[in-house]
Amino acid sequence: MNTLGGKNTFPVNAAQRGFTLIELIVVILIIGILAVSAASRFDSTGYAEYSYQSRLLSALRAMQQRAMQDTRNGYCFQINFNTSNPAFGPPTLSYRNNTQAERTASCANSINFTTPEFLRTSNGEIAADGISMTTLDTGNGAFNLMAFDSFGRPSTNVGSCQTECRITFQGSQSPAICVESEGYIHEC
Repeated sequence: MNTLGGKNTFPVNAAQRGFTLIELIVVILIIGILAVSAASRFDSTGYAEYSYQSRLLSALRAMQQRAMQDTRNGYCFQINFNTSNPAFGPPTLSYRNNTQAERTASCANSINFTTPEFLRTSNGEIAADGISMTTLDTGNGAFNLMAFDSFGRPSTNVGSCQTECRITFQGSQSPAICVESEGYIHEC
């Protein structure tokens, strides 16, 4: 015993000098469970597909909001799709002066790769990740563009999403965006 001035300061019991075998096993089991659950977070399978799904969801909702806020006639508030060399984006973001050239540019079928990246993908970006993209206006076939009217309702170059429009990113996973005829845009 350690004493200081005749008093017992800290008694040392030989049985309490370390962890018991059961305590060590429990701690090792807990660490093992945490390691197994954390390891699944480092698997990047399907990450790119879901990233493109989120980007397209944001782009479609942003363009839909533009269409509902800017009700001038003659402008096309649309996102264009290229499924052969997978890409999506608007034909332009120039809606300032209400000139015929700007109205025509807003309705083009090409993708303007100089617009901000939050509304588009880069040329060849999706293909470089080994992902394909398909579009389907159910009952009408594949589409190349989706435009929105001043009420936020979608229309495509082949129909009006009467049943449903679906854009799917196909890789190791197959996440999709669905657009309903009344304008509801969601993951599906």
